[in-house]
Amino acid sequence: MTTTDTSEKGLESLIVAAMSGTSGLFPEAGVLRDAPVPFGGTGWIAGNPQDSEREYAVDLAQLSAFLMDTQKAPAGSLDLGRDSPTRRKFLARLQGEITK
Repeated sequence: MTTTDTSEKGLESLIVAAMSGTSGLFPEAGVLRDAPVPFGGTGWIAGNPQDSEREYAVDLAQLSAFLMDTQKAPAGSLDLGRDSPTRRKFLARLQGEITK
């Protein structure tokens, strides 16, 4: 007989597995996981809470990877790899645009 984890963590694990197609909750900090999807998934990639820039409500590792893949030249000038006035200005502007 199989037991079901009915805790909040158990439910979270099921949701993450359904969305990402993987069984692990979070990858290492700063590392994006592009694992094969063994059983479905929606294309969502699980992030790591340590990568979250709480002040701006953004996953900095995933945002940086997306910008480098889609807009390499402008992304390099945003200084996303370190805390700087340029990065803070960009993140504030992004947050403002998303809020609109």
